Amino acid sequence: MYNNKMPEGFEIIHARVKDNAPILIDRLLKSKQGEVVLVLPKNSIIAANLNSLRILAQEAESVGKILSISTENNDIKNFAQTLKMPIYDGKKIQPVPAETIKNYKFLKKPSRKLMDIMPPSYLHNDRQKESSTDELPTFQLPEIPETPEFPEAQMEETPIYEAKIENFYNTADKDNLPVIKPKRYFSYNRTIVTIIVLGSVSFMSAMYLILPKANIKISINKTPLKASIPVAVSKNISSSNLASGIIPGQYFLLNKSGSKTFTVEGESKEVSSKASGYIEIYNAYSAVPQKLLAQTRFETKEGQIFKIQKSVIVPGANVVNGNLTPSSIKAEVVANSAGEEYNIGPSYFTIPGFKGSPKYAGFYAKSTEPMSAGKIEVGKILTSALLENAKNKLRDQLAQELESDTLNMVKDSDLKLIDGASSVKIDEFKSLIPAGSAVDSFTITMKITWQALVFKEKSFIALLNNFIASKHPDAGGFNFDGQISYPKASSADFKKGELFFTFNIDKENILAVGIGDLQKELAGRDENEIRTLIADKKFISGATISFWPFWVNRAPASPNKINIIIDNN
Repeated sequence: MYNNKMPEGFEIIHARVKDNAPILIDRLLKSKQGEVVLVLPKNSIIAANLNSLRILAQEAESVGKILSISTENNDIKNFAQTLKMPIYDGKKIQPVPAETIKNYKFLKKPSRKLMDIMPPSYLHNDRQKESSTDELPTFQLPEIPETPEFPEAQMEETPIYEAKIENFYNTADKDNLPVIKPKRYFSYNRTIVTIIVLGSVSFMSAMYLILPKANIKISINKTPLKASIPVAVSKNISSSNLASGIIPGQYFLLNKSGSKTFTVEGESKEVSSKASGYIEIYNAYSAVPQKLLAQTRFETKEGQIFKIQKSVIVPGANVVNGNLTPSSIKAEVVANSAGEEYNIGPSYFTIPGFKGSPKYAGFYAKSTEPMSAGKIEVGKILTSALLENAKNKLRDQLAQELESDTLNMVKDSDLKLIDGASSVKIDEFKSLIPAGSAVDSFTITMKITWQALVFKEKSFIALLNNFIASKHPDAGGFNFDGQISYPKASSADFKKGELFFTFNIDKENILAVGIGDLQKELAGRDENEIRTLIADKKFISGATISFWPFWVNRAPASPNKINIIIDNN
């Protein structure tokens, strides 16, 4: 009912959307022509299971028919091409490769059918005879009419004979019928195996790229050295004289002022002091000098007593025309008692010892400056030792600040300042509170002068390497382990700008071992290349080489993965 007859030898079969493989096989087997064009709608259910197309091709081959496909569905068309099935493009059938044509069974003896149980209609069909020719004739096909469009109701209906075929395939006893299953390209087991294989390959690649490393244990040729190297630093030269052991130096002369407050430690105590000052003692009594002993008392109008601290001789008065002109002498006096009440201003004094005699009126004293320092108080005592200690601390602090400022200013110049290469002089010092006072804290001020001689470390290392090279030409550059420890300067003459010290070397081995450079040289080399390179190193006496993992046959390209171990035994 849907078959359009073509010229002899050809037939066109229009498939409907829901025509599945069993229905199409039945219609294919009913055809009595040797070449069949199967027209599939664009939305044919064959596209849902493309392996049905393979089954159709195999069935056509089993009965000796050439099956061509005509469709607008690209998936069906592409899959048909992978099966090397002829594609009808609307006007003619695309050429079929000769190799494909030779494989079709209507040209040869038919092979065994793929199905043991076939649709009933096939049992009454005659088989196509074998062709007596080796090649198929080329036919020009007329234009195939478009696939008829069926109303939805008609599409739901199925002809009786097709319904019987569907019932035959769908309701038959499945235990008695062989089931043709399409070949599955992607199965669960295949996916798991693929994942395992790819994971193994990736893991092995990562192991190869990440894990490889080389362990190289080397034995060192030791050359001990013990020597004392005299070094002279001079500000008067601009370049080193390595043969004479002299390197250039720089001289600094700086000033700095500062102050600092210190806390007085210890227990609180009562502290008292007597007021003191100076008086002028007058002799208006006679022309004869008068001796006054130490501790002679002088009294104010208010009755306050002050005593001279040393014996004095008051010169005699001058006599002019019978008139006496008083003479005088200056003397220090201290109050008889402690206390602030003795801190008096300029005053008039008499001598109580002359009281009741003519000398009482002839000898007297005057002060022009106030008396001071008289007090009685409780507090912590500022001792002389504490004051001296504070003085030294402030001096060292100012000197350290000058040193740090100087070295920071030239920090990129590699300058070194060793112990004994600097000096400090205190130019000014003042304490607002004298020693012996009772205070909780005190402040001092100071001005210092700091001078120093410095040198560049690279100049010193050059001198040191020159000395070692003169003793051991094969030693190479001397390698210091960490920071260089410099000795104290033996002498320093800042006026001349000269500094002297002695550097002592006591090393078990002075041969240079450049681990970083050696790692770079060995990177990427195989064992033979490594042994050849190590043999040229004078500081290496032997080496043990091992690679890991076992399949690695050369050192990693990264120097960081080459572990060099020094055997000091």
